[in-house]
Amino acid sequence: MFRVIVWGALLLCGQLQYAKAASEIFRNAGFEGALGTDNWYCAGCTGEQHLGDKVEGAASMMASGRTAEWAGPSYTLPYGRGVLPGQTYQFQIFVKLLAGGATHVEVKINLATTFSDGDVNYQEVKRTDHISQNHGWERITSTWTVPSFDKEVTEMRLYIEGPPASTDILVDAASLTSAEAQAGLVEGLQTVSGAEMVTNPGFEGDLSGWYCMSCTGVHYTQDKHDGGGSMLAQDRTAEWAGPSQDLAWGSAIKSGYTYMFTMWVKLLDGGNTPYNVIAKVNYRFKDGSEDWIGIVSSKVTAQDGWVRISGGHTVPDYNDWVSSARLYAEGPPADVRFLIDDVSFLSFMDVTTDNWWHESNIRIDQHRKRYVTIRVQTPNADGISVEITQTKSHFAWGCAVNAWIMPDDARYRDFFLSNFEWAVFENNLKWTQNEPNEGQLEWGLADRTLEILENAGIPVRGHCVFWGVPEFVQGWLHNYWGGDLEQKCWKRVDDVVGRYAGRLVHWDVNNEMLHGDFYVQHTGSSQIRYEMFRKVKEKDPNAKLFLNDYNVVSYWGETNAYANQISEFLDNGAPVEGVGAQGHFGQRPDTVNVLHRLNVLSSRGLPIWITELDVNEPNEYVRADGYEDAMRAAFSHPAVEGVLIWGFWDQAHWRPNAALVNGDHFGINEAGRRWQRLVFNDWRTNLSLTVGIVTPEGKEFIFRGFHGNYDVKVKFHGQVVATKTFYLSPGAGALTVDVAMPNDIIVG
Repeated sequence: MFRVIVWGALLLCGQLQYAKAASEIFRNAGFEGALGTDNWYCAGCTGEQHLGDKVEGAASMMASGRTAEWAGPSYTLPYGRGVLPGQTYQFQIFVKLLAGGATHVEVKINLATTFSDGDVNYQEVKRTDHISQNHGWERITSTWTVPSFDKEVTEMRLYIEGPPASTDILVDAASLTSAEAQAGLVEGLQTVSGAEMVTNPGFEGDLSGWYCMSCTGVHYTQDKHDGGGSMLAQDRTAEWAGPSQDLAWGSAIKSGYTYMFTMWVKLLDGGNTPYNVIAKVNYRFKDGSEDWIGIVSSKVTAQDGWVRISGGHTVPDYNDWVSSARLYAEGPPADVRFLIDDVSFLSFMDVTTDNWWHESNIRIDQHRKRYVTIRVQTPNADGISVEITQTKSHFAWGCAVNAWIMPDDARYRDFFLSNFEWAVFENNLKWTQNEPNEGQLEWGLADRTLEILENAGIPVRGHCVFWGVPEFVQGWLHNYWGGDLEQKCWKRVDDVVGRYAGRLVHWDVNNEMLHGDFYVQHTGSSQIRYEMFRKVKEKDPNAKLFLNDYNVVSYWGETNAYANQISEFLDNGAPVEGVGAQGHFGQRPDTVNVLHRLNVLSSRGLPIWITELDVNEPNEYVRADGYEDAMRAAFSHPAVEGVLIWGFWDQAHWRPNAALVNGDHFGINEAGRRWQRLVFNDWRTNLSLTVGIVTPEGKEFIFRGFHGNYDVKVKFHGQVVATKTFYLSPGAGALTVDVAMPNDIIVG
């Protein structure tokens, strides 16, 4: 237990910088999804979605069959995770009573905190005594500070009570946000739950449950990551030899479920030479065949000390074919001894590949939407309605642009401008294109394309200042070494960053450094990589600077190495401000593992962008499902700020089977239709509201909308009498938008 708690605390510290992005703590805050113990439920009553009467959206929650005054809508808060002791929170909910006429009754919002010894503490959050059936919907708000307790809390439940048991209650538009904008810290990144699948994970007394495959296993107390001991693997006969444990197939590990693996490892030999440490699962089948599936691979040296590696593993649909399953570690050469400690194999998010969709919708609602109150100020509220149109998303939905095509091909240009809100140059800002021969600078295509995008109001990412993979470095540059090469690099910064300073919002500074170190090899210094970031920042202070690499969310092998590289650059003072995860998928993504890899990358505290998404599938319907899976995973993760696909037309795509449109006629395929539906329909808020709340000042309309830009039209008996624009940013609490009457146009 201690080991799991410490790991959770480490995640908490690493993700602290994401608190502001994840504002809403309640899951299913608008009661749009199914009720359940993972969100809102009814204590001592029957809870169900109610479609006939609501404040906003499609549904409210009805609490009927109440057995007592204390019975009502309830929510189990994530105490110690999303809800932290000592923090102050803002609460809102709308309540409507369905019996009692004009009789005023008390409605109370309470907290019930249960401790490990069975005691229960009750705290009143809010009490009102003026609500009656005749009042209709009433908004209840409160601000309270979560207490700190001197004993272990096992549950904290928020609930609504007070009206007579015979009175049914409707609730809607609930919200709980941190007053310090730290709400939803880990709730949005729930990582592990359920029982530990590994026997003796901490090697506290012996090696029970473990054995060494083709090696000697020793219970080692002289060195350990935590607790009383670790396991030493020595006398290894091959690279594949190492610590192993048999897993209980069908009970501990099951088909279709996803598990999160964590292990601390330390190499005892090899000095500063990096070796891959690999964790795998070996499945043996009843017919005698076997399957080996990798979980994680990470480069480790003996000088690193104890290193944590982790990865997600989704069990294939083996049904009852499996006879046994074995977890094991391998990788370094046979003569390298290594230690392992604090091994964990836990069910990930309690989500199978079949039900993650529902989970993603809850997280999207939680992290990508916010309440808005439109207050129309008018002495006559009768006949007032509002029409709300979202004109742009706060989340970046974009695509790579081909500068050889865009300026002169109206079909390409029109499709791009109609379907994407962000852009990145695919090739025409790379050094090889800008200076194919030394001193021969070429900017024409980039200039013309950038002007088109700027005129359309589309922000543009710069890709890329450098690219350290040797095969993508132009030939003439290979002739330079040491200080001479450094001078060429700084001239490159002056040429491209200086030319476009203030016009590009991001720069990928040195592309794919996990896979190429040309500049380090030719200068003899690893410091040049950090200096590249500093030079670019000096030349364009307003551009956000990114690392960018592949196989970090689409593949299990290099996520940890990338996370370590992020830490390395930050520790060396490089002004890295964002993490580019390319996202090239060769088949439909394994979404739950993608979410885990995003968690690993986000633990370094920087925003993530999916910079080069594509799904290479010949079948356009499977391709569409793959794009939706990847987009949902990214959009539901609070650390991700944007998704850019790597091309849309099969005639100008490095992977034609990943395109959204086909042929000279630009025929949109199912993947393209799916992109349009998600970005411009499912994840946009467009509403016509006629039912509002009449106040002494006028009329209020409440809705929960996706972050972004909005136009509002106020109508009086169907005729537009006032308009306003506003921007719904991520943040805590509801946004209030005031519109004055009559017929004045106000720009917010």
